[in-house]
Amino acid sequence: MAVESSPIQSGPSIESIASVQPSLSQRLSPSRGFLRGLFRSRQSLRILCYHGVVADELEGASWVPDYFVTQSQFREQMQLVQSFAKTVRLNDVFGKKGTGNRKSKPTIAITFDDVPACTFAYARPVLNELGIPATFYVSTGLVTARRIPAAEIVGLLRAYPKMRENASSPALDEMCEQPNVHKSLSIETLQRILSRVDGQVLTNAPQEAVHALKPLSWLQLRTLVDEGHEIGGHTVDHAILSKQTKNTRIRQVTKCFEDIREHLQIEPVGFAYPNGGPTDFDSDDADVLGASGFKYAVTTQAGFCTNSSPTFALPRVSIGIGHTRMRFMLELSGILDKRRRRQHGWI
Repeated sequence: MAVESSPIQSGPSIESIASVQPSLSQRLSPSRGFLRGLFRSRQSLRILCYHGVVADELEGASWVPDYFVTQSQFREQMQLVQSFAKTVRLNDVFGKKGTGNRKSKPTIAITFDDVPACTFAYARPVLNELGIPATFYVSTGLVTARRIPAAEIVGLLRAYPKMRENASSPALDEMCEQPNVHKSLSIETLQRILSRVDGQVLTNAPQEAVHALKPLSWLQLRTLVDEGHEIGGHTVDHAILSKQTKNTRIRQVTKCFEDIREHLQIEPVGFAYPNGGPTDFDSDDADVLGASGFKYAVTTQAGFCTNSSPTFALPRVSIGIGHTRMRFMLELSGILDKRRRRQHGWI
């Protein structure tokens, strides 16, 4: 699927300035007012992507992925979001009552992929306190089984290599030594390899990690719905669609929709492609999403959502532990979009 790139330009000096010593950064970085004005000039929808939010004391723990943030970091970022623009739920834009218009007033949508239990514990209170609605994309099979996603299992095995000593295999060793190998495998192959160590991880990994990384339960997801948040799909097994057979791709989407409808008594509107990169899905997947009942889908391509953005390939900006206050504001403004698209293979 061809995905439109945002025309925002960025120069390397801005990000370099933001990453140096705070005193120099404060003297030379753009002001919040300038960045807010730049953001508002776009008159478009900006979608932010989070994964996990952990307790502040866990910052720097070896098992915490770099695409998580701490609760204090998340709170500061949500306060900054509110100073930049109004926040919206994506199903209010693309659902039955929405018009799909992404170019009227500048708005921001907060989204979460995978939705580990730590997010319920540490992101939910911040969102509800500040009155910010969010969208949570869930892999329904993982929710039902309360199974930790493969990427986090691999991360735990890297952090604590002794856990695989009695179940080592060439395939498992390669997966642990090369960070992105698991993303190239079919879901059946991936589950078969990790089944050898799943039990050891749950038993021997730090219990704070296990409890934080497990998916939410259906009851917790129902609570989020009742509190005004949106629940969307993320396949059944967090399957990167382009790595699966045609039949598996269809099942991963259609059953995801059916599971959410059955367990939560709602028809989900939105979908997030697992991994969400330029080679992780195609137009056939978008067709299946539409036929299943989904109304929109988000990627991990940095950019603003405009009326010309494909509805089943909306751009989204990923946020992680490395986002300082200034870097987060730079991401909101769009200054870093072109660089992010280049880093992630979109251009």
